[in-house]
Amino acid sequence: MRSLRFEAPIAQPPENGRRVRQARFEARSSLPASAACVVANGVRETLTSLLGSVTLRLFEPVIPDPNAWQAITRDAILYRVRGSVADGAVILRSCDAIELVSAVFSEPASRFAVERMLSPIELDVIDRIARAIAANLAAVCGARDASPPERVAEIRGFVTFFELLLEKPAQARVGIALSRDPSPEPSGCVEFGHLAGVRVAAAVTLDLGTARAAAVTRLAAGAILPIRAGDLRRCALISHGRRLARGICGIRNGRYAFAVHAASETA
Repeated sequence: MRSLRFEAPIAQPPENGRRVRQARFEARSSLPASAACVVANGVRETLTSLLGSVTLRLFEPVIPDPNAWQAITRDAILYRVRGSVADGAVILRSCDAIELVSAVFSEPASRFAVERMLSPIELDVIDRIARAIAANLAAVCGARDASPPERVAEIRGFVTFFELLLEKPAQARVGIALSRDPSPEPSGCVEFGHLAGVRVAAAVTLDLGTARAAAVTRLAAGAILPIRAGDLRRCALISHGRRLARGICGIRNGRYAFAVHAASETA
C-alpha cells in the first residue's frame, strides 16, 4: 500500500524558520503488527522448548524493494509454507543457521561460521527447527495444507517481510516472508468539505488564436491585441498548470468575472 510519509524533523531549524518537512509516498506493509506479534510469540515458545530461556525481538513488517530481497535471500536456506490466505517463507541465512545449530548443541559458534558449510546432521537439525517455526505462521498465512514446509532454492513474488532477532542464548535472525500483503480496510476518506477552506491561486487565460513567432517577438509593453467578442467564450481557469474549467470571461458589478460552462479533467 502506498502511504504518505514525512521526513524526520530537522534538529537545527534553518535560519528562515521554516519547519516544513518533505513529504513523499512510499510502500508500507498493511500486515497488522498484532498478527506479527502472534507469530513472534509462537516462535519464542518454540525456541524456548528447544534452547531453554530465550530473548526474542520483533521488527515491524516492511515491503522490501527488489535489491533488498536479493540481500535478504543471499546465501540463505529457504523454506516455503503453503497457506489458504498466503504462502509464507522461513528464511535462515547461513550464519544464522549455524548460530541456531550451535545453540541446540550448546556449543559456541565459531568465528569462521560464515565461511563453512553445514554438515548433513546440522542441516537435518535446521530442517526440524524451520518446520517447528513454520507451524506458527497460521496467523499470517491462514490454514496450512497437509504438506510440510518444503526447502526451495528461491522465492519469487513475495511481498511482505519481517524479522525476528534471537538475542539469547545465541545471536541469530529468522526472516518471515509472505506472498501477499493484506488489503487494508477503509478507515475514512477526504471529502470536498474538508478542503473548503484551502486557498489556491488561479488565473484565467484567454485563447486569442495563433500568431507567428516573429510577431510575438515584436510585442512590447503597451502593445494592443485585438479581442473579438467570440474570443471571450474560449477562456480557461488555470491553477498550478492544470486547467480546472472552461467558460466565458467578462465583467460583473464592476469586477472581472468568469462564468463556468464546463469542468475540465485535471489529470
